[in-house]
Amino acid sequence: MSKISILGCGWLGLPLGDELTKEGYAVNGSTTTSHKIKLIEQKGIKPYFIDLSPDFNGDPSFFSCETLIINIPPRNAEGDDAFHEKQLESVKQEVLSKRVSQVLFISSTAVYPNTNDVVDESDASEYSLSRGGVPLLKMEQLFKEDRHFQTTVLRFGGLYGPDRHPGRFLAGKTELQGATNPTNMIHLDDCIGIIKQILSRRVWNETFNACSPNKQTRQAFYSQAASEMGFEPPKFTNEPQGFKDVSSEKLISKLGFQFKH
Repeated sequence: MSKISILGCGWLGLPLGDELTKEGYAVNGSTTTSHKIKLIEQKGIKPYFIDLSPDFNGDPSFFSCETLIINIPPRNAEGDDAFHEKQLESVKQEVLSKRVSQVLFISSTAVYPNTNDVVDESDASEYSLSRGGVPLLKMEQLFKEDRHFQTTVLRFGGLYGPDRHPGRFLAGKTELQGATNPTNMIHLDDCIGIIKQILSRRVWNETFNACSPNKQTRQAFYSQAASEMGFEPPKFTNEPQGFKDVSSEKLISKLGFQFKH
């Protein structure tokens, strides 16, 4: 099996690295907090302390791998609207220096505007920003447009699972709009399953949406989730709210992936 480096061993990256080591991959994993080094090592992952402030600071051997998974949150620094872009440019230079063959870029469905309709991979807009104020489509293109390596972009919907139960998200809130809007969510199990399938089948130079097709309305989903945890369900009004219905048909068709959740 090939060597994989995971840039960002957080809520998704750490269990992903754990699964990949069990599959026989040699895995490097990065963190920005020194106290997580031991935890990463316990999972059979080779740990690296890497800082991107925004320039790369760390051991460049982290990038001595066939595949790099970029899984860092899109956040800009106060007073610097290009901070995240500078981080990724710094990463890209290391990718080119070490001649990494493939990049799996973890992105988000925040690339889509609220069209009040179904959106697919072609509907992304450069004007749609992440919660951190980052134009994610531009960040994707930093890697997709470079022909020195292959890149697949994976756009996840709302993440939930262990330590991120959706019952907490809106519990007890009132006067919420968009009761009948579709939920664009994905469970951690499915995130990991999709990534493993992309790696094992070597599906490169693609862009995929990844949201569960088993959708409920916002009101039904969050009310049920809150009740499961014994929290007060959120209360919705009849007021509409802009939405997007993110389609994962391309991923399901291309990979034959079956969602667990």
